[in-house]
Amino acid sequence: MIRRSLALLVLLVLTLSAATARAAGTTLRLCTGSPGKTYIRVGETLAELARTMTMGQLVIEPVPSGGSIDNLNRTLAGECDGFIAQGDALAFFEAKVDPEILDKVQVVGTLYKELGMLLCHRRTGIDDLDEVGDGVVAAGDFGSGSFATMVVLRQLFPDLYGRIRIHPANGFEGALAVLDGKADCLFEVIAPKSDLLQVLNDNDRTGSQLYFAEIDNSDLEEVTVAGKKVYDIVTFDDELYRNLSTIGDPETLAIWAVLGVSRAFYEAHPEVRSALAMLILSAQRDIEEVAYGERKPFED
Repeated sequence: MIRRSLALLVLLVLTLSAATARAAGTTLRLCTGSPGKTYIRVGETLAELARTMTMGQLVIEPVPSGGSIDNLNRTLAGECDGFIAQGDALAFFEAKVDPEILDKVQVVGTLYKELGMLLCHRRTGIDDLDEVGDGVVAAGDFGSGSFATMVVLRQLFPDLYGRIRIHPANGFEGALAVLDGKADCLFEVIAPKSDLLQVLNDNDRTGSQLYFAEIDNSDLEEVTVAGKKVYDIVTFDDELYRNLSTIGDPETLAIWAVLGVSRAFYEAHPEVRSALAMLILSAQRDIEEVAYGERKPFED
């Protein structure tokens, strides 16, 4: 009798353990971005929606990071299971870091469009990226997505952009570099609803000296990565940032932000595939509210 009771107890413990494991769901460590930036806010939005929409079967754990390139590095190193990144960061990574990257990760879907914002100093008179010539653009260092995009643009169209020199600073540091004469323009791949743009607009020094220039090369719309279109040329409503605006709304580069996972994770967790696809489709409005605010400030 005692032996039978012990066997039943063991069976009960194993059953409860299995039920707990199922309830806990599958955890996806998602590399996002710096605290306060859009990638991490999007990751937190996905985590909250996953909690409610999948009944805990998919648990997304947002991991702060340095952005697109850092996310890919950390995913390949096993520190994250998935990543948010600019679509063209994959092309940069393939060319400069790991030519087999597209065999090691799986892009699950697109999240929202970021904008490639070019802000030039009024002393330069530059109206378009192709007018920079052999001037200097502050676009960050090797780890930043803005740097990756600028490198890709130089490689794709060397006649237009190949002579541009890159100053290794972006964000507020890059804006100061432009004010100090170390760079002619600042290039940022950023969500339109941006604390950076708002501060630059509202600050007396930057708001009076910087303005939006264009990137209107329609040939960029033919670029694909892993068979997926990466770039669009859109018209940006720059009146959102009145002090930085110029005459007429500028055309600029729109870049898809994508959600991807490591190929190993994707193959080991087939149950997660449909959950991620459902989540991306269902979360579109919430994600766009994080990235764009009350309305999308550009026209395709």
